[in-house]
Amino acid sequence: MAKQALDKQLSQVPVDIRVYLPHSPLSAANITKIVKGIRDLNIQEITGIEPFSQLSGETQILNNNKAFLIFGISENSRVYDGLTVRNGSPSLGVANETYVWAGSLHAGDIKLGDVLQFNITLRWVYEGREQPKLETLLLNLTVVGFVDLDEQAQGLLSDYIGGFASIGYAVNVLIVDWNKTFAKMIDLYYSEGLTSNTKILIFLDRGSLINPWDIDGSISRIEKITSQIGNKISILTGGWAYVYNQLESTLNNYRAMSQSMRFTFILLSIPVFFIAWYMGTAVSDVSYNLRRREIGLLLTKGFSRRQLLRMFLGEAVLIALIGGAIGIGLSFLMTPFFVLGEEFFATMPVIGIDTIISTIVFSVVLTLLSVFQPARRSSKLDIVEALKEYRYVEEVKPYKKKWPWIAFILGSYKIAMWLLGINTFTLMTRGPLYITNIFIMILMYVWIYFDTIVLNFLGPILFFWGFTKIFIRGSLKFQEIVTRIVKFAGDLGTLSTKNVRRNPARAAAIAFLIAMITGYGFQIIGSYASEQDYQIRQVKFTVGADISIQMSTLQNLSSPMNMIRNVSEVSALTAEYRFYSTQDGQYMTFIAVNPEDWLNIAYYESGLFTGGDITSAFQEMKNSNNTTILERGIAETLKLRVGDPIAVTFGSKVLSLRVVGFFGPEPSWTPLGGSRPSYWSYVPEGLYQSVKNETYPSGKILVKTAVGANGTAIAKEIRNLRLSDVSSVLSVAEILEQQQTSYFPIPGMPPLSFGSIEIQRLGVAFAVLAASLGTALVTFVSLKERSREVGIMSVRGLSFKQVVGVLLVENLAVVAFAVFLGAVVGLIIIQGNISAANSFPTYTSDAIYSISPIQRRMVFPLDSILALTACCSLVFASTVIPIFFMAKRYVSELERIVRGA
Repeated sequence: MAKQALDKQLSQVPVDIRVYLPHSPLSAANITKIVKGIRDLNIQEITGIEPFSQLSGETQILNNNKAFLIFGISENSRVYDGLTVRNGSPSLGVANETYVWAGSLHAGDIKLGDVLQFNITLRWVYEGREQPKLETLLLNLTVVGFVDLDEQAQGLLSDYIGGFASIGYAVNVLIVDWNKTFAKMIDLYYSEGLTSNTKILIFLDRGSLINPWDIDGSISRIEKITSQIGNKISILTGGWAYVYNQLESTLNNYRAMSQSMRFTFILLSIPVFFIAWYMGTAVSDVSYNLRRREIGLLLTKGFSRRQLLRMFLGEAVLIALIGGAIGIGLSFLMTPFFVLGEEFFATMPVIGIDTIISTIVFSVVLTLLSVFQPARRSSKLDIVEALKEYRYVEEVKPYKKKWPWIAFILGSYKIAMWLLGINTFTLMTRGPLYITNIFIMILMYVWIYFDTIVLNFLGPILFFWGFTKIFIRGSLKFQEIVTRIVKFAGDLGTLSTKNVRRNPARAAAIAFLIAMITGYGFQIIGSYASEQDYQIRQVKFTVGADISIQMSTLQNLSSPMNMIRNVSEVSALTAEYRFYSTQDGQYMTFIAVNPEDWLNIAYYESGLFTGGDITSAFQEMKNSNNTTILERGIAETLKLRVGDPIAVTFGSKVLSLRVVGFFGPEPSWTPLGGSRPSYWSYVPEGLYQSVKNETYPSGKILVKTAVGANGTAIAKEIRNLRLSDVSSVLSVAEILEQQQTSYFPIPGMPPLSFGSIEIQRLGVAFAVLAASLGTALVTFVSLKERSREVGIMSVRGLSFKQVVGVLLVENLAVVAFAVFLGAVVGLIIIQGNISAANSFPTYTSDAIYSISPIQRRMVFPLDSILALTACCSLVFASTVIPIFFMAKRYVSELERIVRGA
């Protein structure tokens, strides 16, 4: 899975090494000499070298306020690999020819053959003051073509990953030939003792350098190449050259990420191997109990107890060796189906001898841990006791309640903290609890560490283990409850209850296992669904509607709104204005909206609006401009209620606004020694119109698309309008699509961090599968142990259906209770984790340093419900199927014996 992440990261790194040239001036000939010097190193892993220059200052068309980015690329530049000429010349043949990027903001104003005139002026800027101009270059560029650039080509031209328009920002881009056109601009800078914005792009053979299974070695190989290039450039330039190896940076990030993924994978594998150990111990108990007569006979024939133990452990080691070998083979066969598919076989790793040895050793250790105590106990059986063929192991097991009670108390404490939504860390650092005694503080911080680190992971396990030990194995309460529940089954229910009472240890073991895995499954699947819901809601809230258009100026807003309204599948739109005021010397943020349209177009959550019905509040805003839905924190500070007035200062105007509602979430956190976060208040658009000259407003247009419309396509169509007053176009559909396919979050947007959660979901599948197989195995060997009992029930007149009914009632009571217990605890854990996460602020890009009021919530969409249903069904099936199979087998054997007699 980490290999997939690495490939995705590398696909978004367009340039492997960027050489930033020194601050001392360089001519075009000097730069060409540096490129040749790097090429003369004859480093086989270097596949491409090209100079790259950019000009962005003083690049406005004469007599026109339209700024352009001018890029100079060489004739063999890799930009051409992602460049498609829409119409015009297939190449930049002579000097002063240029391509126009078809996605440029003002591409619609330019025609093929146009001559774009630039007056490039060089100025000195010293100590913040502009000095007289030094030189001016008149540059006439003839448009010979319009080109489309794929994402890779955009990444090569831009310094950030994802291209120019990936998040809606519009620019103007011209592409010229480096040698034929851009070189004279470089020489102009050089003649005046100035440096140009020129870099050297170097591309490496990633396939030969990067081995995803040996990141340290890959980094070492790349570092050697970087050092050689850096040394050569320092010699040629006299020093001060900077070589930035983006591959090395990406691999370092990948190493940290893969280690995090590995740690997560280890954590999720612990329950799986715990199940293996727990089930192995339970099965071994039953298996050795079935061999009691064999053990007695071996003892009577002279075997010592030490020899018996060695024999049992030898069997276990043989099984472990076979199991380890099968495990290695299955991992090779199953991995492509789980994560990589056909791509896996293209870069199939060779399993090293160290991996094989460690896997086999781990298999042996796990098996010996499962078998040792049952084998040791069986080897110490008295000869006479061993010759008794049918006796339950539980009868001779000692049972102590001290440790189960300790585990139950610690687990119950953690469950209660989750249930109440109390987080000890935030309670200490952000809440009202301040401690001055140093010794008490040390003890409190030790407890916080134990509570938030240890109990967060072990709390549910301790609770399930203690609960099942106390109330199922060590008490008759559970059996009494089972007796009451199964009254409908009559005598069969009574017989089943007696069987449960005879096997309390085994029932407790199965209940603990199933409860733990069910709780784990609910926790992971529910957390995944809740986090996904939160991230999607966060994106929607940050954008503000299906699509939002951020305006650079509000001078003529009606014109762009009319053009956007004519875009296909745009059903409605409205403007939203943000501005500021003061109240008693403190700044307040206001958002002005059209009360009639905003509720139907914008994305909002009604739970954030309190003090009354949100529709009624907006209706009052529609009827009166001097009204506000006041930010909740301000209202609580001033102790204002709905209907009360508040005085607000807008520049030279002081207005009295009537409060018609409140906006903001419940206060969930408070910085230590500080105040709670502030949000904003809503006012009618009419109020904004009356005070806009007193403020410095910003604004955006909110767009609602038709039901089922493609938001990404609509956003692109709006960008293609080339509206001059638009600074960015954001689409919810586009952002979610990019975040789900990229390991790099979009600037200002909350990342969809699915990586570790996806691993946990995979862990749930393996854990449930292991628990189900383990439960089926215990049920199978337990029924095998009771084969004579089943036979006796059949002899005494019980039919096949009655025998199955007895066994089902006996086993399903424990399984159903365990599933219910695990589900309840899992839901409590989800709610506790959500409360803890909501106690920390989330910052958004809606405004600088603004804090999002969106809160996490517990949700279970259809796919999560189906996944949990599948998990629970598999657990029940692991009990039901062995019962039907074994009961049918025993009854059939008895019938054959009777017929033979």
